[in-house]
Amino acid sequence: MAPLAAARPTIDGLIAAAPGRVGLVVKSLSTGETLAWSADERFPAASVIKLLVLVEALRQADAGRLALADPVPIRPEDRVGGTGILKELPSVRSLTWLELLTLMIVVSDNTATNVCIDRLGFDAINATAAALGLGETRLERKMMDWEARARGVDNWTSASDAARLLERLATRRILTPAACDAALDILSRQQVRDRLPLRLPPDVRVAHKTGELPGVRHDVGVLFHDGDAVVIAALTSGFETPLGRGLVGGEASDLIAGIGRVVYDAVAAR
Repeated sequence: MAPLAAARPTIDGLIAAAPGRVGLVVKSLSTGETLAWSADERFPAASVIKLLVLVEALRQADAGRLALADPVPIRPEDRVGGTGILKELPSVRSLTWLELLTLMIVVSDNTATNVCIDRLGFDAINATAAALGLGETRLERKMMDWEARARGVDNWTSASDAARLLERLATRRILTPAACDAALDILSRQQVRDRLPLRLPPDVRVAHKTGELPGVRHDVGVLFHDGDAVVIAALTSGFETPLGRGLVGGEASDLIAGIGRVVYDAVAAR
């Protein structure tokens, strides 16, 4: 039996017991073996949308439209709440593109993200999503724009879209090889590690991006082990217990951590 197929019954059980919606894609990039559950269902993207912003910034750098070493102004009106550190550092008035992108991913900095979105442009970011065939992925609002979200204006993605984006990064087919490697390096330094990497051995490399909103918890990434790379895109919503409605921990984070361990065990047992 193929390694991932052997993991399916256990993952089936985890998803069946989950008190909410789950979209999941697991794909071995060495064999092409793929498992999927509700892969094309649309979910609020939360901070997983920052992966698309990262790709667009690196695409524009590849095209010579920006230089990663160039400074970018950070205006008072750019600073927003939520995750990140720039909101606490008013004396920081500019950072380089590379520094902004790094903060956007490794600590999910919302201020850094909004600065990047303003400079890159909604149209360019969404055009790249469309060109890549990401049919359920769209950036409609900036971070912490709760008024827009209340009107139904949100950022969206699916497990299949996130998996496709990650696969193209890991196989160095979406940008120049150097830019793909830079993106994976930043994703590997992710500091929110309560989901996919939580139950893995500490030396296992996972290049990933988390996302959370009330009732929404995601983690999408590439697990590297013994010459293989396995894409895991796990999206969840609607966990309506008190734990599930929060922003930290809860059943959804535990579910994603469990999926990460099951996939790792299957791949490691080959």
